[in-house]
Amino acid sequence: METKFETLFFNRVNQQYKPVKLDNLLAQHLLITGVTGSGKSTTALSIMMGMKAFHQNLIILDPTGEYQSIPNSRRVVLGRDSFLDVNHLNANEIGKMLDITHPQLLSKLPLAIESLQISRNVLKSTAVYKKIDRTRDNHQFNLKRLRIANKDFDLNLIADQLIEEFVIPRNDDKADFTLLGQQYDQDTIQSVWSDLETLRLALRSLKVTELPEDSSDNHIVHYDVGYLINLFVTHRASEQSLIIDLSEYANDIHLSQTLIDILTREVMINRQRFPKKFPVVVFIDEAHRYLPKVIASDNGIFSILREGRKIGVDLMLSTQSPLDLSAKLIGQFGSFICHRLGSPEEVDVLPPALQKSRLELMALPVGEAFLKTANSSDVTLVQITPASVEHNTNNISFDI
Repeated sequence: METKFETLFFNRVNQQYKPVKLDNLLAQHLLITGVTGSGKSTTALSIMMGMKAFHQNLIILDPTGEYQSIPNSRRVVLGRDSFLDVNHLNANEIGKMLDITHPQLLSKLPLAIESLQISRNVLKSTAVYKKIDRTRDNHQFNLKRLRIANKDFDLNLIADQLIEEFVIPRNDDKADFTLLGQQYDQDTIQSVWSDLETLRLALRSLKVTELPEDSSDNHIVHYDVGYLINLFVTHRASEQSLIIDLSEYANDIHLSQTLIDILTREVMINRQRFPKKFPVVVFIDEAHRYLPKVIASDNGIFSILREGRKIGVDLMLSTQSPLDLSAKLIGQFGSFICHRLGSPEEVDVLPPALQKSRLELMALPVGEAFLKTANSSDVTLVQITPASVEHNTNNISFDI
C-alpha cells in the first residue's frame, strides 16, 4: 500500500489537495526553508505528525526545546535526564566536544584516552597513568591486557593525563631509552598550559557526558542517548518518535554543533552496523544555528545526506535561509518546501525550477510555500494544513 499525504498540501492554484507520497517527499532528503514566522516549523510539525500516523521511525534533534508537544514520543533532555556515554566516542569527537584545538594536545589525546583506559580497567586505579620511569615492556604488557578489558575511562582526568603524555628521556649520559620517559617535557607543557587550563574549565562545566547531581533520584530515569538511538534505528519503534532535546546547550553554539555531529554519526554507525529494511527519518530544526561554516567530509549531517539513502536514513532539515547551507549540501536534497524568503540571493541558490518563482517566493503569506519533490521538476504553490498539536515557540505574550 502506498504511503502518502492526502490532505497535507492544498494546491492554491487548482484549489484541490495534492497527494504526495512519503517516498517522493523524504527518500532523497527534504529541505524546509523560510524566514522567521513564515510557517516552516508548523510545516515540519505537520509532516512529523503525518509520519507518526503512518508508524514511521522518526528521530528529532531539537536544539531549542520547541517540539515538546508531540504525543506518544520518547523525549529526553540531554544533560538533565539523559547523557552521552563518552566511552562510545572516539578521540576526534571528544576533542571537538571539549573544543581542544592545540595541535600538540590533539596529537596526544588518543594516547591520553588509552592511558586512562589502562589505569581504570587494567590497573584498577582511579588516578592518572604515570609514564615517567615506566618501561616500554611494561606498557606493552598493559596494552595487551587492555585488548580484552573494558574501555571506559574517567574523562575528568583527561587534562592531567595529557601532561603525563609529555615525557622524554634525560638529556645526559643517564638517558634510558627502555623507558617511556624520565622527565617531563617542560617547554612543551609550558607552551600548552593555557590550553590545558581552558580544558579544565570546560570539563568542570560539561554535563553532557555524565548524570546530573540529582541522578540518585529514584523517580527520574536517566538514559544513554546512544542506546536510545541504537534502539530507534534498529527496531520498529512502538512510540514511533524519539526527541532528543538539546536546549540545555542552546547558548553554546560550538557544543551544539558538536553534539548534533556526534548524534547524526551515531545514527549512521548504528544503521550501517545493523542494516534494516524500514526507513528512519532524522529531523534537525534551526539548522542555521548549528551548521559549521566548513563541513568536514566525516560530518554526521553530510554523511546522512551523502550515504543515508543507501541504508534507509533520510534527513529533514529546517533552516531560515538556503544561504546557511553550502552549494555542496543543497545539492544533496531532492525535495524542497520553500516558505517566504528575504532576498533574491537566497532564491539564487535553489534549484532552477524554484528560481522561476523568484518574486512569489519573496512575497508568500504565512503558511504557504512552493513544493518541489524528488524526481520531479514540477513546482506547486501549496498551503500546508496545520497539525492538531502546536510547537512551543516560547514567545513572551504582551497579554497579562
